[in-house]
Amino acid sequence: MRKKFFYLMMLAFSLILILMGCGNKSNDASSLDKIQHKGVLTVGMISSNPPYEYQVNKGGEQSMKGSDVKLIKKIASKLGVKYKIKTMDMDGLLPALQSGKVDVLVTSLSPTPERKKGATFSKVYFRSTNTLVIRKADKSKYYNNINRLDNKKIAVVNNSTQQPMIEKSFPNASLTKLSKVTDLALALNNNKVDAFSIDIPTATILLRQNPNLMMTNWHHKDSSLGAAVAMPKGASKDLVNKVNEVVKSNKTNYEKWVQDSAEKVPTD
Repeated sequence: MRKKFFYLMMLAFSLILILMGCGNKSNDASSLDKIQHKGVLTVGMISSNPPYEYQVNKGGEQSMKGSDVKLIKKIASKLGVKYKIKTMDMDGLLPALQSGKVDVLVTSLSPTPERKKGATFSKVYFRSTNTLVIRKADKSKYYNNINRLDNKKIAVVNNSTQQPMIEKSFPNASLTKLSKVTDLALALNNNKVDAFSIDIPTATILLRQNPNLMMTNWHHKDSSLGAAVAMPKGASKDLVNKVNEVVKSNKTNYEKWVQDSAEKVPTD
């Protein structure tokens, strides 16, 4: 009886050691190992930020399109897994990443010092260039002499990256601050302003909706740090390195994807 009891005790002890070993193996798994073990990369992004990400309806089914979606496909392929997109509001992005609801964020997110406190970022994969948009009827006034706008009315989205840029570049201009991107074209069409500033991909979309407007040859990088992939704070180097490899090899491609998406975004 004692031998049987001793045997059972040893068997139970062995099982505990095995389970502890399995638990430690799971805990020691890298960020990349965990994603590859699941076989799916869960990605967080905002639902509408064309041309970077936007929804299309085909045959009654909604799907996400845009340049960020193309980048996600490249990352998932590099990791050897499938991908799943979860859309949410901007305010929900970092909490979803920090709580483990998503593995990464790919949504044109800028790696600001504040955001870096709660996430690990990849290298920047895109930094937008801004332009000034005018009425075609005013081409002879401003296209070859953009400085004439320095004492005119220029519209920007309030608190946008374009706002400080225009204030610095055109210090004598009267700045009109609007709440939405679509308000920019409306103000220009109604002669309430003489020009507006926005990034080139967004301007491309607006011009498709407003053929009487045109971009000038004035181009300017904004003050933002650009867009990067966000990973959990303390993500293992193997995951960070893999994502950075994709970013490095697709920087030129991404610029093409943005412009291509801008020309395909539904405008109805």
